[in-house]
Amino acid sequence: MQYARPDQHTLTQADLFHNALMATRVEHSHFFRPQPQKAPAAPEEQEYGFSEISLQGATRQCLQWLAPVLRDLSNSAAPRWLTLIDPPASLSNQWLRNADLDPSRIMIVRSKPGMDATKLCCDLLKLGGSHTVVSWLAPDASTAPRLERAAQIGRCRSLNVRLQAV
Repeated sequence: MQYARPDQHTLTQADLFHNALMATRVEHSHFFRPQPQKAPAAPEEQEYGFSEISLQGATRQCLQWLAPVLRDLSNSAAPRWLTLIDPPASLSNQWLRNADLDPSRIMIVRSKPGMDATKLCCDLLKLGGSHTVVSWLAPDASTAPRLERAAQIGRCRSLNVRLQAV
């Protein structure tokens, strides 16, 4: 892949990486030394609970910002699922593949009309079948404490995504 520069010269991706590496002023031998592997955290050391992220913009743009977070969560060493509850309609298995996510490690759950999505999320959290449950719930004063308690019971994490259209 090549990238154009303002002065009409082009650089390959390798050249750009080399230039970025040189600009960091980090000792080069640091990149070639094997790093000691950190032992996986014991279950009692892991953090369980509720977090929320708020993204503002068009849904497509917000999903692009969210993709690295989901990628990190889906690549978790935890043997349980990454569960997505009522994601935007544009978040499909094809979108997951296009964003370099592994759909086989992700479970998408869509509630039926009339269902209480918060109760569904709490029930899935309490079951503990997922290491993280990502939801798209409307903000409510009682939602965060309910999700926090459910995540503690199921020994997993809850992440609520608030998308705010501009």
